[in-house]
Amino acid sequence: MEELFSRLDAGVAAVRRTQALLKRYRQSVLHAAVTGELTRAWREAHPAPTETGAALLTRLRAERRAQWEAAQSAKRGGQLPLNDAWKKKYEEPAAPDTSELPELPAGWAWASVGQLVSVGTGATPLKSNPLYHSEGTVPWVTSGALNNLFIRETQQFITELAVEETNAKVFPAGTLLVAMYGEGKTRGKVSELTFPAATNQACAALIFDDAAMDAKEMVKLFFEKNYDDLRRLSSGGVQPNLNLSLIKATAVPLPPLAEQAEIVAEVERRLTVLDVLSQTLTAELKRAERLRQSLLHRAFTGRLVPQDATDEPAAALLARLREGAAGAAPAKGKAGRGRQPKAIAQQATLGF
Repeated sequence: MEELFSRLDAGVAAVRRTQALLKRYRQSVLHAAVTGELTRAWREAHPAPTETGAALLTRLRAERRAQWEAAQSAKRGGQLPLNDAWKKKYEEPAAPDTSELPELPAGWAWASVGQLVSVGTGATPLKSNPLYHSEGTVPWVTSGALNNLFIRETQQFITELAVEETNAKVFPAGTLLVAMYGEGKTRGKVSELTFPAATNQACAALIFDDAAMDAKEMVKLFFEKNYDDLRRLSSGGVQPNLNLSLIKATAVPLPPLAEQAEIVAEVERRLTVLDVLSQTLTAELKRAERLRQSLLHRAFTGRLVPQDATDEPAAALLARLREGAAGAAPAKGKAGRGRQPKAIAQQATLGF
């Protein structure tokens, strides 16, 4: 048993070391992706992008403003003031502070999350109101669902009345959710909605319009890579939290669209292999635990080692142990008179 368990323990330790190496490799891939190292050779082969990251950012900002103006016009039935004073109400998203940010590859630009997307959050409709929860049909996501990169299902639902009467909002499929607070390792996690859903207030929703949709995968990779950094940014008391302001101000690198596509494809290729290896290692750990239980079962059913017909039978051994215990019993005294041999025999039996 000692020999087999030692070999099994060594194998489990090797698997866990490999898991740690895969985790570090994953972070290395993500780091190389968001710093441009992953596509260094690609850039050398494609030195003149048709649209730089800076030009892309300028275009996205202009399109977001145009969409805002169109929405304002629609609200007023197309009847807008003749002067342009109303346009000054548009709040231009703040640019990131790049004074302490690293230098990016040629053609890349820094952008704040607020410059690229609309950022919002949800709410928790009053639990005591059955009209908000009973027989609800609107999927409702909490931060605990953000531990996977995609949200494909939810166990909780709210009613359409809850959406109408509370701050809960339905976000479209493709929205990225960032956990602003939550227990354990949840805070800072990023996940993507695969279906329209509402969320609670613990989730920041990054809503990509049609123009910014091409940048979504790059933003998602950046949040994956900077999970630990985001957690360090959070603040507050016993349970530190992120907030919408921190999320909006987060600076993300913006490569040209063609290079973004190359980065996403290369990351997906490498991490797919990594995920297969990770699943194999997880299966091996489960197999090792089953093997451990199997060894114990074989040991206590007499099938671990060959049986020797000349060995002393267990019944004879038990009888001998009882006789030895009885012979070693102390003389009877006032305390415990007549009980000592029986107690020793019972202990011998249990020990066997």
